[in-house]
Amino acid sequence: MKHSILLSPPPDALGALYFLPGQYLFKRIEGEKETAKALSSQQIARAFREYRIDTGWIARKILRYREEPEGNYTLSFEPAGIRTIFVETEGGEVAEITIPLPTLILFGRAKEFYLWAAKGKNVIPKTKLFVAPLPNIGGNSSGKICFGSNEVPEAKVENLDTIWNLIFNTPFNRDHSTQKCESEPKDVRRLLLDLAKKKVRRFPKAELLEINATIEDLWAQAVEKNYSSNF
Repeated sequence: MKHSILLSPPPDALGALYFLPGQYLFKRIEGEKETAKALSSQQIARAFREYRIDTGWIARKILRYREEPEGNYTLSFEPAGIRTIFVETEGGEVAEITIPLPTLILFGRAKEFYLWAAKGKNVIPKTKLFVAPLPNIGGNSSGKICFGSNEVPEAKVENLDTIWNLIFNTPFNRDHSTQKCESEPKDVRRLLLDLAKKKVRRFPKAELLEINATIEDLWAQAVEKNYSSNF
């Protein structure tokens, strides 16, 4: 004898979707009242195209993630620490150096990514943004990362490790190397090479150039309004 299992809707359910031969049935639940409506596959597809997901503020390295029909948004960070990066010297050679970097804030939209810095290790929505002290990142406060000819994946949570690896493993050259730090405004690579030579263990916070914005401001301007690379 076969036993059928009847599943009751969860207590907080607002509706249910049934797959029937040739059509779909949507049941709306309002307290003790239930109503049903037949839907076509076109109506179902349109409903899911318009569906949006926003995680809200999350802890740890993934700060926030949002899905929209127009594209996804990601916001993550890497805490301050010692990293090995590759820097093209003024002589044209690529040097592998190990240096301290400040906390880095990464924002992604579709296949565009932007990078800023922060002074503290603990990142919250009110954290102030600073210019990332690295070359190949859009002039001054725009923060847009230039990946060169590298293939860049979409802004999804599962792709974040790939994006961070691209940032740290792609050689930094002279492009966008000016106005990135206090002591070497003409070329931040000089500061990076000097930190490596002196084996400094912590990135000097006095080198960071402040932007008049917080992470919360960034998200509001980029997602809830129309984003502009002139942020």
